[in-house]
Amino acid sequence: MTILLDTNVLLRLVADSPHISESFKAQVESELADGGVAVSSATFMEITRLHHHQRIDLGCHPSVWRRQRLQSGLREIPVDGDVAVESVLLMNSGFHCDPADQLIVATAMLGGMTLATMDMKIIDWANRTRLIPLVSQSLFLAPSPR
Repeated sequence: MTILLDTNVLLRLVADSPHISESFKAQVESELADGGVAVSSATFMEITRLHHHQRIDLGCHPSVWRRQRLQSGLREIPVDGDVAVESVLLMNSGFHCDPADQLIVATAMLGGMTLATMDMKIIDWANRTRLIPLVSQSLFLAPSPR
């Protein structure tokens, strides 16, 4: 099973966020070597846009940051014509209008991948439609401190 990381999960993993469970971090680390962890090329577009608008600081040029992720074993799934078409058609099932999210979800759907996301709009849609499998929130979100 390939896990497709949404942008928010990738950024938190790279930042070693306490919001991501240690068990999920370990799972991702072990599956990187086997090519079992991927992102849509739309994720790199979205991250570059966030960096460009100074909403995040990558600490280097976005292309260098991308290459570092790919050298770590992360697999990039390109957006092709089928993904582009399917991404827009997701709106027929009530998916929201964010083009990056549409491309990421369509990549997971057409690639038969399980999506890891913290985006409640995507989670709600996926739970309602059952069109894509999601990594269980309980498996990758770190428990809240009491």
